Amino acid sequence: MLKRKMLRDMTYYKVQFISIFLMAFIGVFVFTGMYVETNSFETTINDYYEETNLADGSIYSNYLIDEFLDYVDHLGATTQMERQLIVNSHAILDDKPEIMLHFVENNTISKFYLLEGKELNIDDSEGVWLDKSFADARKLKIGDEISFESNNIEIRKKIKGLGYSPEYIYYSPVASTVPNHTSTGFAYMSHKAFPSNNITYNVLNVKFEGTPEMYSKILPYRLNDYYSLFLQRSNHPSVKVVGESISQQNSVTSVFPPIFIILSMLMLSTTMKRIITHQRNQIGILKANGFKDNKIIMHYIFPGFLLVTFGSILGAITGPTAFHMIANPSRMFYFKFPYWNSIGIMPSVIIILLMAVMSIIISYYSIKNIIREPTSLIIKPEAPHVSNTSFVEKFKIWNNLSFTFRWNYRNIRRNNFRAIVTIAGVIGCTVLLISGYGLYENIGESREWYFNDVNHFESKIITNDNLNLSQINSIAEKVNGSPIMESSIEISKNQQELASLLVLSDNDLITITDDNHDKIQLDKDEVSISKKMAEHMDIHVGDTINCSILGSNKIFNVKIDKIHSSPYSQGLVMSPDKLKELGLNYTPTSIVTSEHVTESFEGTSVLYLDNLVTYWDKLEETSMMIITALVFFAVILALVILYNLNLLSYIEMKNDMVTLKTLGFNSKFLTKILATQNLLLTIPGFILGIPIGYSVMSILMPAFGEDIYIIPSISITNVVFTFLLIMSVLIVMNLYFSRKIKKFDITDYLKV
Repeated sequence: MLKRKMLRDMTYYKVQFISIFLMAFIGVFVFTGMYVETNSFETTINDYYEETNLADGSIYSNYLIDEFLDYVDHLGATTQMERQLIVNSHAILDDKPEIMLHFVENNTISKFYLLEGKELNIDDSEGVWLDKSFADARKLKIGDEISFESNNIEIRKKIKGLGYSPEYIYYSPVASTVPNHTSTGFAYMSHKAFPSNNITYNVLNVKFEGTPEMYSKILPYRLNDYYSLFLQRSNHPSVKVVGESISQQNSVTSVFPPIFIILSMLMLSTTMKRIITHQRNQIGILKANGFKDNKIIMHYIFPGFLLVTFGSILGAITGPTAFHMIANPSRMFYFKFPYWNSIGIMPSVIIILLMAVMSIIISYYSIKNIIREPTSLIIKPEAPHVSNTSFVEKFKIWNNLSFTFRWNYRNIRRNNFRAIVTIAGVIGCTVLLISGYGLYENIGESREWYFNDVNHFESKIITNDNLNLSQINSIAEKVNGSPIMESSIEISKNQQELASLLVLSDNDLITITDDNHDKIQLDKDEVSISKKMAEHMDIHVGDTINCSILGSNKIFNVKIDKIHSSPYSQGLVMSPDKLKELGLNYTPTSIVTSEHVTESFEGTSVLYLDNLVTYWDKLEETSMMIITALVFFAVILALVILYNLNLLSYIEMKNDMVTLKTLGFNSKFLTKILATQNLLLTIPGFILGIPIGYSVMSILMPAFGEDIYIIPSISITNVVFTFLLIMSVLIVMNLYFSRKIKKFDITDYLKV
């Protein structure tokens, strides 16, 4: 009999039970989807680094002789080291693609990962192990011969293997953020493949105990002036970009999915408690007919448990698959790694069990208090809550307030738990919508800032190392352009960081801006640091920092004169005059111009601003797709929650509505009372949700990557969009309840 009753109850409360199912499904779908996807990516990369024994750091030096190695070994912290000679070259193929050559001593640190062919043989002087992405793009295969030209020396080798490298998970051409495997690649060879018997290594990869900061401090004690740079793993270009991508996804995953789960559980508890409370009389009848307490408890626990568990399992199965399908294509376009290691089903199992246990606990505590009451009391209708006259009602103005307001005020006081849950639900929905849409909007604003307010050039001519300053100036004069120098620079003040260096003359093609996107005037003798880097390293105007340009062993001091804001690329900006004043060579790396350059100059390549915009969009594609999916499910969950809350309010107020209708109030007036109460509960929740949503964004933005600077803000559009969405649900629900109020059969209802 109880089984038939349960089926009838599920049919009668089908809307509430569908809501329970959807809330459990969406909560677990988003949580497991984002959590499993992000952590699987991080696990995969860490496993790959470990398997290939990625170096903890690299020491750049032209003195990597045995005595140098002895000194490094005697530092105490060094556990393993291996030398490499890394040189840039051009493959002798169409368009002369750039290939970074690695002549390795043993292939034990930062090892080449073989995908096809033979393992890298350290005694092989004839073979080369090539980047598989480059080989595929150029249709090269095992057994083919390929020639490289470096420093006017031609090196011809036979391809023995194809694979990846942990140092090239992300690798893009100069001045681009998008990989182009047709024009760039890498190759590994034995040191015996070097065309001379006297190989001069320039990089020492090291593994060590302790922190990179500690290691970088002990290095100068023995090796000062004998190395130009110590590059710790986290500052390696590929590791840094991959780490920032993981950091972006982790920042989103650490905030949004828990909100989804908390909201889902909060609404589950409210819905299930109301359903059980609404059946109070039927519980009394079951007890009066001899049904045991345990049997009745199980009868009311089972439907909620069943739907929550089923919704959670479905969400746990489809969530990781869906998010992987969303994020993986653009990720694999950017990053090259040989396998994918999922973290498995354990997180999904844990969240399913958590949701199931929560549904049991909520259902049990909802029915526990009722089942303990005497049967004679349960059968009777529950006595309405009685509240005393409140402080507000003692004011004279109280009697001048409308009946609608006074009735709603007292009703909310009598049902304060429902009111609190409704406000909390609206806050949660507002936070999800404001922060989710705000994140999407702020990333778009940063894009506009960078490409409209900072960069105003049309063409960017990339110059290669063979061009001298006179040749570069000649090209700049022909295209009415301005040479700029872009480089990496290591800056230190209490800590060391790899930053960008931009050297440019005063022109209108690249603008240094503040937080308001207004231009900052940088004089020829001044140096400015980006705000995000300054805050990260606790650097202020007037401070002096130590700097070293990547590839140079010259360390110089720089006084900070200004702080600017840059949405992308954090570091220093100065003029050519200032660079020369510091005793450094001014070597332009590109020319920017407002002209659309179509003419070809030897030793150069051209990028247009539209290309850079496309590259930016590609780089942010994975994060934007995840955020878009997040906003979509936030809207769906908000709709379900708001609909459910309004429905519960209506059910609880139904008795009062019938009583008022019996006293002569018409349907229009009753609809107005219901709408007023929903408005009184929704508006505070919406207002409170805005600052909380802003706080969520403020937590997310700093973790969005070291190079990206996003100022959290909430636009009017965002607020209006969220308000209209919430109010739309409110209006639709009130129209729906208005029709139900009109159809009240008072006689039948009073009989009950």
